[in-house]
Amino acid sequence: MWEEFENALSWYAAAPNRWVQSAKQDMTAAAEWVWVVLQGDFADDQSTAQVVTGTVISMIPLVDQLCDIRDVVANCRKINQDTSNKLAWLALALTLIGLFPCLGSLAKGCLKIPFNYGRKYAFKGAAKTLDSSLWKNTAPFVESSIVKLNQHLAHPAVRKTLAVLKIDNVWKYLARKVRDVKGLVSTSRLMSVFDDLADALASLCDLIQKWGSAALQSKAADLLRSVKAVRDQANKSLSEVVKPLQDWLDKLARRLEVEADMNYRAYTNAHTPHRFTPTTLEAEIASIKADLPSWVKASTKAPKKALQDAPSIPHGYPNISKTSPRDMLRGKFNTFHTIEPREFPPGTTLYRVLDPNSADNSICWMTKEEFELLKSKSDWRERFAVWMNWNRNGEYVTYTVPPGKPLRTWEGEAASQELKDSAGRAVKDADGKSIWAVGGGKQLVLDPADLDKAYLGKRRPTGWGYGDAGEHIDLVGVPTLTNNWNPRNQ
Repeated sequence: MWEEFENALSWYAAAPNRWVQSAKQDMTAAAEWVWVVLQGDFADDQSTAQVVTGTVISMIPLVDQLCDIRDVVANCRKINQDTSNKLAWLALALTLIGLFPCLGSLAKGCLKIPFNYGRKYAFKGAAKTLDSSLWKNTAPFVESSIVKLNQHLAHPAVRKTLAVLKIDNVWKYLARKVRDVKGLVSTSRLMSVFDDLADALASLCDLIQKWGSAALQSKAADLLRSVKAVRDQANKSLSEVVKPLQDWLDKLARRLEVEADMNYRAYTNAHTPHRFTPTTLEAEIASIKADLPSWVKASTKAPKKALQDAPSIPHGYPNISKTSPRDMLRGKFNTFHTIEPREFPPGTTLYRVLDPNSADNSICWMTKEEFELLKSKSDWRERFAVWMNWNRNGEYVTYTVPPGKPLRTWEGEAASQELKDSAGRAVKDADGKSIWAVGGGKQLVLDPADLDKAYLGKRRPTGWGYGDAGEHIDLVGVPTLTNNWNPRNQ
């Protein structure tokens, strides 16, 4: 029993030294450990990796219950700050419906992601009332959750579970589960789940009362009183969120069905059983606005301002001016913050980071030294100012300059790139600042017509995965490192 207990709790915090040194007999240390677990903040600021990994880990039964108790404790704390805040009660309801038995472990792990993001809106939003604009207001958070849910579904453990359960279209499966939950939502059902978790919390607090210090016992008693205070008001307050919650779940189910249509369309002349689908601009904007990643910066001006004028073009160098005869090179000087011509002698190896849809022979490259400076996908996106809807990463290819003449390129710091919507309007954060992919890495721009296919290396994995920035995820249906030389770029 202790081994199972320790394995579960180690997901949250390392065991106190006293617990290990006492051969796991120091009950005071164990009580402190339980208390640390219960204090875990609500998952507002989890990284993508924590969200994805957490939902997989939560499929382990004992850890699963601890996750649930932590969430309810956090919800109760929020409610006790302002019991009139309807959105805080909605957040509690979203926690409780994720525990309905009809979901099962797989659907529960998956749907916790959109439910968590719905709670993010409830916890972070300035509004405290529920109205007809609830779905519209939560839409950016829902879209962000769809990105994370795609990553979760790509996890090997989840893929194996889907295979065992013979679920071919997981999005339609989840949509059905959401509608099942909607049909069960009622005040009595929510109260029943709440009471079950409150009882489980009371059992844990009994252990703290038995083993813990006097100070810890007092804290545990205060925690139980705070949960009881919410319980005393819950019947009335939860009844007021049932209808808005049902409407929200109905729209979520429809959004999952739309995702099913997008992910399971048929493609003719396909080389793989599934099609690699890049992030859409709309999904990226929603994701970034809901949770600003580390590799972007909100600022009133560009961190690395783009060049306004093209440099003079020496003979034999790619024409990157506004009047270039090559469409793919025209005006590309403005992707630089600084720029100078540079030629590479035969035998030099250059690197290009790409996704399965990218052409091997395109204009953007980097030196080996620059490539080796990159330690993560976030590094790459930040230094080379690459939005997710442009390039999902996952792979790289090398090119070795062949014997004979040198390869002439342009080299310089990458300029910052402003996030813009499909109409070309700058996307702003809550403070009205523009959102920038920073730049500053030394990029190369060359003319693909100067490349020789015979000297192109095989595609290799970056090790950073195909998912969102900073993730290491195996994606279902991605081509297996297949070179993609585009003759039209020659």
